[in-house]
Amino acid sequence: MKEDRFKNYEDEVRQLVLDFESMQRRGDSHYFDVEEMETIIDFYLETADGDGLERSVRYGEGLFPQSNEIKLRRVHLLCFKERYQEAYALLKQLEQIEPDDTDVLYALGVVHSALQHPRKAIQYYHKAAEDGYELGIIYSNIADEYVKMEQLTEARNYFRKAIRVNPDDEHSLYELANCYEDEGLTDKWIHFFSRFVQEHPYSKIGWFCLGEGYVVAQQYEKAIDAYQYALTVDDTYSYAYMQLSASQCALGRYQDAIATLHDSIKHTEDKAYVYFRIADIFKINNNLTTANIYYRKALQEDPYYAEAWHALSLSYSMSQDYSSAIDAAKKAIKIDPESSIFLTTLALLYADSGDPDNAERIFECAIPYYSDFEPGWIAYADFLITQQRYDDAAEALTKALYDCETTIEINKRLALCYYCTGRRNMLYNVVRACLMDGPNGEEELLDFCPWLRNDSQVMDIIVSWRRDK
Repeated sequence: MKEDRFKNYEDEVRQLVLDFESMQRRGDSHYFDVEEMETIIDFYLETADGDGLERSVRYGEGLFPQSNEIKLRRVHLLCFKERYQEAYALLKQLEQIEPDDTDVLYALGVVHSALQHPRKAIQYYHKAAEDGYELGIIYSNIADEYVKMEQLTEARNYFRKAIRVNPDDEHSLYELANCYEDEGLTDKWIHFFSRFVQEHPYSKIGWFCLGEGYVVAQQYEKAIDAYQYALTVDDTYSYAYMQLSASQCALGRYQDAIATLHDSIKHTEDKAYVYFRIADIFKINNNLTTANIYYRKALQEDPYYAEAWHALSLSYSMSQDYSSAIDAAKKAIKIDPESSIFLTTLALLYADSGDPDNAERIFECAIPYYSDFEPGWIAYADFLITQQRYDDAAEALTKALYDCETTIEINKRLALCYYCTGRRNMLYNVVRACLMDGPNGEEELLDFCPWLRNDSQVMDIIVSWRRDK
């Protein structure tokens, strides 16, 4: 297995590292010149071998205590350990000795980035770029800092610069697409990547990002073409298979989507996720028997796939097999016991199966994890309402109002509770809140509580609100 470490390295590097490790095992001393020592340290850094990095830096410092290149590698070690303040202090010393050293300036940019000083990071990246050093990487790093500051126009500018220097820069291609999406610039997104793939027709990332733009524009046929081009370039590109199948589903081409996912299985390590996606498609089409077979396949691949257990429980519930549904839901919760979604599902399954006592017990376990999880509060309130426990439901809904951003679903249920318990002043307040809660507030309230149409005082509030509006 150790030989795998060297598959991307020349024999000279391999021999140096093995000599160093042999020396360490014997407890001997051996002289390596400074360039050899740098090569050994860089190997451990590039292969993310923290122990080897620590040992080689320490040994190099013993051989060459005045070497700035070895000290710079001490900086890399400190960054590897996320000891950024120490790295910064050492870099400032090196900057005083060699103020124009590109490696030092670049490292200062990296450390300032890690310390969440984006403007300082950009300043040092620009200094490092003055001699043309790794411009593609630097432009991409600068763009990342602008993303942190939410200055997406500048970020797009630098991602494009990075791509011009290196059209194979996957990070910049993906992140540029993300910027277009975050800014809602779908037309520019499609325009840029359409031109990009004309210039670089063998860029699988370019075709993929173009497909993503078409998906946002809901131009699914064009998205399918783009993803298929990406797969023509690289038929092992698992992301393209996933998005191709999603676009086929969007057009109702479910058999094609399933075939695409089957094609992807031999090209992905996460087979459980692929089976999960296939199961979802069968469930959408109400083929629950086959859906359950594929959820089980996903769980054979990964028994700790909590979302698959949860989806399986929902599938069983659709066919009213509550015993199996409850069993699957419990397995999901065993894996993730603090999931508000999983706990709510189990509570609802108990309620639907005619076991209100266990339903309430699980709701009580779930409430500490609800916070701003509106569907959970609504499910709990609806459960209480079906039992005509209107005061308890109103208490739960009032708690939800403090944390949830979308309040119309909460307020219209409060209106029902206050109406049923005769709390008229509270009823009038939530009726006004519903009217102010978006353009469809009145319609949603009256659809949920149709008997309010016959309540003259409530209708007076609504008529007055219409007039003032």
